[in-house]
Amino acid sequence: MGHNYKWNISLERGIEIAHTLVIDILSESLKPKPLNELVYLLNSRSKEYKIHNNKKHNCFTKYLKVRHGGVVNFLDDYNIYGIIKKSDEIQVVLMRDLLEDFDIQSPLKRITRDNEWILV
Repeated sequence: MGHNYKWNISLERGIEIAHTLVIDILSESLKPKPLNELVYLLNSRSKEYKIHNNKKHNCFTKYLKVRHGGVVNFLDDYNIYGIIKKSDEIQVVLMRDLLEDFDIQSPLKRITRDNEWILV
């Protein structure tokens, strides 16, 4: 049975908030950030936005899960984030050289949705 979520923010505003928070968190360190730590920081720093559905308060990662399929799927959609999978841990890194051309208002998504390289 599906849920009918009506969020108090638009999709564009949610993407803008997510990019702002993730870029701020990942900019604090040059080292890759473990995914569980990134999720914790996202939830704690997004409390000021009061994101809710059907007048029921939710954490920001639930918003990302419902609207984008999860934090990893959201990050994987944009080329400024690098996802490193080591045995049983996932880490996220900010691609600083791509950050200069990145516009939070209209972010460009990845060109391909494939997980592997494609040579043409």
